[in-house]
Amino acid sequence: MSRPVSSYGRQWISAGDVEAVGRVLVSDWLTQGPETGLFEDALCALTGAGHAVAVANGTAALYLACRVLDVSAGDVGVTSPLSFAASASCIPLCGGRPDFVDCGASDLCMSPELLDLFCTTHGPPKVVIPVDFAGAPADLPAIWDLSRRWGFRVIEDAAHAVGSRYLHGGRWFSCGSCEHSDMAVFSFHPVKNITSGEGGAVLTNDAGLAARLRRLANHGMERSPDRFLEERPGSGWAYEIQELSLNFRLSDIHAALGRSQLARLPDFKKRRRELVAQYAAGFASLEERGWLCLPSLPDHIDPCPHLFVVRLTGDAPIDRQGLYEALRRRGIGCQVHYWPIHLHPYYRRSWGFAPGYRPVAEAAARNCLSLPLHPLMAERDVVEVTGAIAEIFEEA
Repeated sequence: MSRPVSSYGRQWISAGDVEAVGRVLVSDWLTQGPETGLFEDALCALTGAGHAVAVANGTAALYLACRVLDVSAGDVGVTSPLSFAASASCIPLCGGRPDFVDCGASDLCMSPELLDLFCTTHGPPKVVIPVDFAGAPADLPAIWDLSRRWGFRVIEDAAHAVGSRYLHGGRWFSCGSCEHSDMAVFSFHPVKNITSGEGGAVLTNDAGLAARLRRLANHGMERSPDRFLEERPGSGWAYEIQELSLNFRLSDIHAALGRSQLARLPDFKKRRRELVAQYAAGFASLEERGWLCLPSLPDHIDPCPHLFVVRLTGDAPIDRQGLYEALRRRGIGCQVHYWPIHLHPYYRRSWGFAPGYRPVAEAAARNCLSLPLHPLMAERDVVEVTGAIAEIFEEA
């Protein structure tokens, strides 16, 4: 077995990536230099968004997005239960109350119908954070329409979806375009579609939100005299701390890697889609026997797949935990995405959530398994994974 299959996700660093980082290391700037701005420009060019603010990681991006929308005590924020904890933790970190709307059974993204029902029965939240699960965009146009009706704000959690698109009204929209959201966030963690080592970004088409994002990402500091709140002597050196925040900046070192990786995104996307197609062919017999459910997306979705998630059915000869352990024994990396956020101890203890609250996400969490998917994989690696699972099922 080749080395890349030992992990479900893995970065691909090229000689060009190394050279890009090296140029920064011998330059005059390691942080707060020109490279970060160039990376932000490239993100805008990719998505069509008007503004991009690069930050230290995706978690910081979610937190800052909630901060600029003034989420605070008494406000409710809603997200998907089937995501990494950061999709929800940004809400109580700003003082709000987190809540969850269940997923659609097919795409495992937030259900617009259930979101509408939530607004009807609980009242509209302050903010809704739909998650683009595994690289498949949530139904952002439908959620955006609901936001116009109910008055909530929308933050697209596109951490999984750099490079993904969706078709609406005869036009293709990139995830992160903010055509159907107030803001969108990206993550550039090493297992994501591109990496900057650690890193993230907030995108928006609202210049006012972008200006405040930049302030909050840099200690709440304002350096533009035309936006000062008080008169002060001198020029060039002057700045104001206008609100309390921390340092969430992205360094030029990280930005250089991110920009180099972004230029390679078309190749990454092509390879990820080829691997997904090979997986689908390799699992066809297990799907026909009713043991596995494979990802299936409609034609109006053009994903850059971040994860390849299979679901075991009740007829499978082994349960998810048994398959997970058997694959690990064979040196094949796999992972569960995710244990529902509302069932973690903090959320149960602090907010009273309990099993059964969001049944679709909970059922998926019991039966889903993420298999290796990253551009370093070769065709023989997919053959190894599919063959191993077939053998494990036959031997169970």
